[in-house]
Amino acid sequence: MKTLKNKKVISELFTKGKYLSNDKVLAKYLDSEPGFLFTVSSKKFKRAVDRNRIKRLLRESVKGVESNKTIALIYTGNELPNFSDIKKSVDNIINKIC
Repeated sequence: MKTLKNKKVISELFTKGKYLSNDKVLAKYLDSEPGFLFTVSSKKFKRAVDRNRIKRLLRESVKGVESNKTIALIYTGNELPNFSDIKKSVDNIINKIC
């Protein structure tokens, strides 16, 4: 699993990418170099500790997933999730994308 850091690739992903969503996670994806990006809204989660925990859960849920697409996973829920909820949402989205 590679995380995205190139600003050009990230801006291209958000301008040209397609999206899928379910109740807690929104995914933007694009057919280009493989990689993942994880984001959480700072308006919904004021404390950085909470945002970092959610991003850590998102990273853990995609471990072992091999994808040939650039994927941004955005947590859109309103409350702190547990791992099983995140894993179920992310697996559902990844299966639809790949």
